[in-house]
Amino acid sequence: KINNLYRTEVGSHRGRPVGNLDATLNGIWWILCTGSIWNQLPERYGKWNSVWRCFRRWCGSGMWGWILQNLTEQHSDYEIALMLDGSHIKAHQDASRSPLDSEQQKLGKTKGGRNTKLSAVVNLAGRAVSLVLVPGNEHDSVSAIETLPKNLKAKFVLADKAYDANRIRSHIESAGGFCVIPPKANRKETISYDKEIGRLRRIVENFFCRIKSYRRVATRYEQLPKTFLGFVTLSAIVDWIKFEFVHAA
Repeated sequence: KINNLYRTEVGSHRGRPVGNLDATLNGIWWILCTGSIWNQLPERYGKWNSVWRCFRRWCGSGMWGWILQNLTEQHSDYEIALMLDGSHIKAHQDASRSPLDSEQQKLGKTKGGRNTKLSAVVNLAGRAVSLVLVPGNEHDSVSAIETLPKNLKAKFVLADKAYDANRIRSHIESAGGFCVIPPKANRKETISYDKEIGRLRRIVENFFCRIKSYRRVATRYEQLPKTFLGFVTLSAIVDWIKFEFVHAA
């Protein structure tokens, strides 16, 4: 499915086409699953440096994000409810060797060492709608508005207490959405909260568990945030394709 989308939308543009697109995609998939370093890529997938440069070029062009958006728009009826949450991802020592500062690398230092945080929004089917990388020491609520899609009209937005902030609630309500966020214990005003709907927040936790089964996502090895986000987005795309296959069956 990724092959067909690439040939129809990206491969028709100017520039030198990929020599063996199937082998290149399979090589990227092998790296995603095994978590191996690039120069250990088996020869049957082609030259490792060529596959790496192709992957990095696609990450820079936003191709993976475009494919994810395309799949999301095909199943917009599942966006009646959106679940928002963040998850820490441990950074390998190789990810810290970049001359960029921690903010540009999207790396933060916590008690567990250097890590990055993936802020994600999933729909009612548990499939990704939006993905954003932030430093690991950044509070979840800081990137909430950036992660949420622009269109929230008549949609329920579910999140945990970390997102109980007036600015987040105002943003969701002004966009036409409905907040299903439990209030913090120190809130002075009373805020209604539907616990039955709120239990669906487990769907976003299940999403994190699925994509972290890929070793290149469970641990961050990439120095640049755009290349790591490319692997994360690719795992989310595969998650969508698996859902389409099961749903069609």
